[in-house]
Amino acid sequence: MKFLSLIISILFSGSVFAGALDDVKSAGKFVFGLEVGYKPFEYMDDSGTLVGYDIDVSKEIAKRMGVEAVPQDTNWSTVIQTMYDGGFDLILGGMTATEKRYQRVNFSIPYMNAASGIIVLKDSGISDRSDLDGKKVSAGAGTPQLDQLNISADELSISYDGDIKSYDSDAVAYEAMKSKRIDAYASTLVSLLEFAKTDDNFTVIAFASDQWAQEWTSMAFTKEDDDLRGAFDDAIRSMKSDGALAKLQEKWFGKSFVDTLPDASPTW
Repeated sequence: MKFLSLIISILFSGSVFAGALDDVKSAGKFVFGLEVGYKPFEYMDDSGTLVGYDIDVSKEIAKRMGVEAVPQDTNWSTVIQTMYDGGFDLILGGMTATEKRYQRVNFSIPYMNAASGIIVLKDSGISDRSDLDGKKVSAGAGTPQLDQLNISADELSISYDGDIKSYDSDAVAYEAMKSKRIDAYASTLVSLLEFAKTDDNFTVIAFASDQWAQEWTSMAFTKEDDDLRGAFDDAIRSMKSDGALAKLQEKWFGKSFVDTLPDASPTW
């Protein structure tokens, strides 16, 4: 009986079955899910090479772990389920940590600020959230901005023209706005500002409220993969400490946000 108890103890302590971190080290790589087309986090450059902040961050973490970083393009609206189905080891794709997502995943410590914004055409007459009354509004599929648009409607007692539309691609949303099929598109502030640099017809307005908390960009892991998440947290902390993360933010966003980032994982 004592021998049986010992065997059970060993099995459930993880001494026999390798954890996700051991699997990554054994494979010599980690595979991470993202959706290509979310500039400047991940996108194809003119030569057809996948580049962006997340790509550089993943490579730096991989170097510190002694493995290779392998990106896997996926549909963002189903990204969490795809991870649980074994499509990749983690999500590293500009994901905003939210309470709804936390029900299914655990988050790393933040590696970027994820404040929201709204992009509109300069001649739209929209300069504030209240100006969205009667307008066709939209946000990225599966993003927290969808909920924020609903919250804003209740908070400001406004109504939109039809249902809130969702798009799987920022690029498709921008084209829809150019053709006047939508009037406003909500996403993360940094990604919208990046696009606005390329087209003088657009402008970005603030999208903030005390009805939702400060937002952070974090990597996401299955609820079972605490060992892998811990290794990534350690890598992010070391990148913050030695200046590597600040340099990558300056490269892709024009400034560093490291001083704004908390050193604890978002939880609810």
